Amino acid sequence: MLLSKTVRAGWSIAAVLLVATLGRIARADNTAANEGAFQHLRALQDIASASGGNRAAGTSGYDRSAEYVAERLKEAGYVVRLEEFEFPFFEERAPPVLVTRTPGGAQMPASAGAVRTLVNSGSGDVTGPLRSVNLRLDAESPMASTSGCETVDFQDFEPGSVALIRRGTCPFQTKVENAVAAGAIGVVIMNEGTDRRTEAFSGTLRQPVAIPVVGISYEHGHSLDIAGRTDRATVRLAVNAVTEKRRSRNVLADTPAGSHGSLIVVGAHLDSVLEGPGINDNGSGAAAVLEAALRLVREPTRARGRVRFAFWGAEEQGLVGSRQHVDSLSEDDRRHIVLYINLDMVSSPNFVRFVQGSAATDHPLVAIARRELVADFRQHSLTVEERAGGRYGSDDISFSEKGIPTVGLYTGASGLKSESQAGVFGGVAGRPYDPCYHQACDTIDNVNRQVLEQNTRALLRALDSLVSEIP
Repeated sequence: MLLSKTVRAGWSIAAVLLVATLGRIARADNTAANEGAFQHLRALQDIASASGGNRAAGTSGYDRSAEYVAERLKEAGYVVRLEEFEFPFFEERAPPVLVTRTPGGAQMPASAGAVRTLVNSGSGDVTGPLRSVNLRLDAESPMASTSGCETVDFQDFEPGSVALIRRGTCPFQTKVENAVAAGAIGVVIMNEGTDRRTEAFSGTLRQPVAIPVVGISYEHGHSLDIAGRTDRATVRLAVNAVTEKRRSRNVLADTPAGSHGSLIVVGAHLDSVLEGPGINDNGSGAAAVLEAALRLVREPTRARGRVRFAFWGAEEQGLVGSRQHVDSLSEDDRRHIVLYINLDMVSSPNFVRFVQGSAATDHPLVAIARRELVADFRQHSLTVEERAGGRYGSDDISFSEKGIPTVGLYTGASGLKSESQAGVFGGVAGRPYDPCYHQACDTIDNVNRQVLEQNTRALLRALDSLVSEIP
């Protein structure tokens, strides 16, 4: 049957409009996929803004963040469970005070920002003589420090003194507990002085302690050590903080496929610090993991093996949520976890694309994960820096301590970008990867959207390859 020119013209226009419409839909779908992780970040920012400016564990901001993640996973068809735990909540009520007093009566207060309280420090206002503990500052170039790591370091320590300890090769908790056992009324931990460990810093004690504990720069500690040895200086150390028990939760979701047998866990901590909304640290990692989980189930052919997506609580309080999860598993359940993939800070503004792996680089799944992550970046002409071995200070530690191999994506925190990294990745040498690390300015404006999507896409590619290899 022939059609009139008018009808043919009308149908031609309709066809063009249909194609255009379908093209817009396809582009919209693609845009939604590409911007999915960023939209999750917007939601987390809105939650923080409505919750006092942060999403810290033990606060309403974290609880709302967990609800948001759980709802998105449920909508996608996951069976979601919340894993409750109790943890020591820490909140600083006022900036710490450190004043050096010489025998002549002169007082030298530390400047604002030069002293940082360690999480889980005790609260108190103490004054006492300063005593250095195995600092070993006589080397021409600072070496790794064992200061305070052994009880023998305190054999000549005078009870009732404030201990000056150097950051180094053992946990802060070990140093402080040894100082408490020796009778210290307070602890000042100077930075180590080695590469990228020079400035004033904060950290986390795994368990609360009864005495005030602060971190200072290497240079500041060096000056205190000189004063303490030559002038027998005393110091006033004050911390105003509250420590109490609160409850929080992990959000866990397993893929429907592969309900038995080996398991890959993909995780990111969901909590922020109290100082800010934590949109890069670690809303970015949580958003990337959430988006990967949602995309995985949209394509059933992808969801072949067993994968657990985990959003950890209270990481900023000492990896509490992920430790709780791993410790609560039976030995048999732990043996079934063949790989843990961690995402922490994956959209830093002055980024480096780090692909990190545990020492077990010969493990077949570690090799596949690293290969596919790197391949995705390189396929899109993106540079990457691989780091093997060691533990990287995030929830990967909870798994590696149990012998579970780990892989991670990371774009940098407070460390300074090197000249060579700036030459490869762009950005500014000598500046932090994330200048808003653990600060109120870690907002939606502090992230690199393109890098966020690049990490999300690389994670999904790695999972595509890994799920078919799970034994």
